[in-house]
Amino acid sequence: MELRHLRYFVAVAEEGSLTLAAERRLHTAQPSLSRQIRDLEYEVGVPLLSRSVRGVELTVKGGPIPGRCGGVKPGQWRPQLER
Repeated sequence: MELRHLRYFVAVAEEGSLTLAAERRLHTAQPSLSRQIRDLEYEVGVPLLSRSVRGVELTVKGGPIPGRCGGVKPGQWRPQLER
């Protein structure tokens, strides 16, 4: 798992939209971001987001992740790891 996958996931969770996260926060193309999120979901083995036409919502499994990554601020991402 790469840290950028988690950073991308947190941005999508906070924006509530793949498109908005790609444009506003990550400055990348939405299809590329969507692929990164799918790769993360494949790696952890569960869906983390529920996608709809109106945006995305965290699944039960995806819900705790943003909080465990700490307060994500643009340009200042540091995950909090369990010790």
